[in-house]
Amino acid sequence: MSLKPFLLFIHLKAFFDFASCSCLLLRIWVANFISVVRKKMVSAAKMHSFEEVANHNKIKDCWVIISGKVYDVTPFIDEHPGGGEVLLSATAKDATNDFEDIGHSDVARGLMEKYYIGEIDSTTVPDNRTYIPPQQAPFNPNAKASEFLIKILQFLMPLLILGLAVTFRQYTKNE
Repeated sequence: MSLKPFLLFIHLKAFFDFASCSCLLLRIWVANFISVVRKKMVSAAKMHSFEEVANHNKIKDCWVIISGKVYDVTPFIDEHPGGGEVLLSATAKDATNDFEDIGHSDVARGLMEKYYIGEIDSTTVPDNRTYIPPQQAPFNPNAKASEFLIKILQFLMPLLILGLAVTFRQYTKNE
């Protein structure tokens, strides 16, 4: 006769007795287990220097720092409800205050996990950092003229089409 089934029964009985008698202890054990796993995941995360993260400040390569974590938000720039400019303005600095001031939803916080790429090395973050605005397209003084031309064309094009339609109708009606 083998003792293995008997020992398995004893272990299962002890487990269920433990769970039924003290569910609180089981919850504490699970919480401790989860915290250990999280610590191992954080220690395995890649560490990025501040200068490395600060170099990723373009529309096609955008990293942000929020609560000591680094996120590559490049794929999210077009989808961000506030626009890509908001994310670009949060580069090359700790954007935690910017993120918290807006009051993001739990859905937004959950979405962040998808873009997580590592931790920031806190020893490389400068104490006082001057604000460097994101790169923008240079001002075009001819933009006003082109806007005016577009508005004129938007007004004249329907009139031209209407005139052609009336002329065509008169031409086909006479024949």
